[in-house]
Amino acid sequence: MTSAPVQNGDTREQILDAAQARLLQYGYHKTTMAEIADDVGMSAANLYRYFRSKEDIAAGCAARCLNERLARLRTIAERAGGDAASRLTDYALELVADSHALAGTDSKIGELVATITRQRPALVHEKLGAHEHLIARILADGAARGELAVSDAEDTARQVLGALMLFDVPLFVGLYPRAEFERRARATVALLLAGLRPR
Repeated sequence: MTSAPVQNGDTREQILDAAQARLLQYGYHKTTMAEIADDVGMSAANLYRYFRSKEDIAAGCAARCLNERLARLRTIAERAGGDAASRLTDYALELVADSHALAGTDSKIGELVATITRQRPALVHEKLGAHEHLIARILADGAARGELAVSDAEDTARQVLGALMLFDVPLFVGLYPRAEFERRARATVALLLAGLRPR
């Protein structure tokens, strides 16, 4: 899996690119710092100038991936003119699409997710909080327009995220075909909205 030596650009990003490809293909436990360094075209000793450990690299990959995902979800949550129902449905469908994109047939994403969750729980909690904030934005907008009866958008968002978690974790992708995941996501959102609409 050796690639061309580092030339120009952000070296840390190039290391994360190479590490992510290797981690998804071989898994966290079967990846070494020396292999990542070789993929980037540098020595292992030089790699340690940028990252203290394989755990730091994995956390960097996870954070970058989660930030990219949150940017796409933020676009949905902050979309002007869309009603809360369509935005929440699109949010859930984006979770499905992202999880399927990450978890290809041979991907070791499950191992990476388990490792990061265990070793860096603060990173996971930070990203879950960001999800809750985005969902709360959708709920608060819906309440302001009279579409939803939500008195505490942040607390309700925590419960909504809990209901959507099946679609947020790439580990579950192998359970059903994507079309079935999308059907379940739509049905889950419809059920949530039925409980959140004004009586």
